[in-house]
Amino acid sequence: MNRILRPLRRVSLPVSLLVSLLVSFGFARSAGAEPSISGPVVTLDRTEVNPGDKIVVTMDGFAPSTLTISVCGNEARRGSADCNMRQSEGGITPNDDGTPALREMPAAAPPVDCPCVIRVSNRNNDEVAVTPIILIGHPVGPVIDGASPGDLLVVSVSARSAPQGLVEAVRSDLGGPTNYQVTVTVKNRSTTPLRQVRVAASAARGSDNNLVTLDVANPELIGVGQTWQQTVSAVVPAPSFGRIDWLVVVSGAGSTVNASSVSRHRPVLLTLLAMVVVINISLLAIRWTARRRIARTSVPADRVHAGDAIDATSSDATSLAADAFREFVSSGRSNT
Repeated sequence: MNRILRPLRRVSLPVSLLVSLLVSFGFARSAGAEPSISGPVVTLDRTEVNPGDKIVVTMDGFAPSTLTISVCGNEARRGSADCNMRQSEGGITPNDDGTPALREMPAAAPPVDCPCVIRVSNRNNDEVAVTPIILIGHPVGPVIDGASPGDLLVVSVSARSAPQGLVEAVRSDLGGPTNYQVTVTVKNRSTTPLRQVRVAASAARGSDNNLVTLDVANPELIGVGQTWQQTVSAVVPAPSFGRIDWLVVVSGAGSTVNASSVSRHRPVLLTLLAMVVVINISLLAIRWTARRRIARTSVPADRVHAGDAIDATSSDATSLAADAFREFVSSGRSNT
């Protein structure tokens, strides 16, 4: 039993000190990388032409699908209703090798007043890109917004544990501060570029709604059909285990849009350490119980030796007393 317990006792103190050092080292913080813009893009070889002139349209960033190019007035705010669909160019597919696709077409006059744009959309209209064009001589009128399609933005957030180096990995597995890589994406699904979008993101655990505030930038411009994305690094303070809610609130473009996701952290080393402690305590309890049972069923050797010594002393004292009594009696008789 002692052979088992002694190594555990020797390990317990240094392990406890190591755990305390690793778990307590760190605090909540967040740092952000530079945001990026992705999604379909349309460019022209000329941006000012007469109605009917030829232009070359370059399309890049579209997913594999069938694309349609149209000349639209009113900034295409009302979708295809503002576009010259009869003279549009359809049946275009992006290049398989990822290079931009090109198409030459006439800049036909749209059915409504300018401001005019070249609009490229896929079959389901879930990928749309526009670029402005000036049609010389075509009337220009006020922009009329169409019916709101609902939320103008599609927002998402995702987080993953990403310790940097061995020390941070061990610290995280012991329930200490844990580094996360958090990605926030905002897609513009409206018919106009967005310039005043505001993004706020944070992490929550249980009743603590301000566990970490993420250092997320505000987009300067999100074009039609484009997606703004930023990945930030955030450190969740100890104790880091269980469920963490990641929250994003985006405003400034129509109604406020909320998004959330959940991550769960399981500190493996902390679990194993707890098992070692439980085993250690169990072995100590077993040893203590065994000693109690032995004490109840046997007499200690020192107590046995002490009893023998007392018995020997008692017998010697009795013999001396008897000899003294006989001498006293004999001396009395001689005197008489």
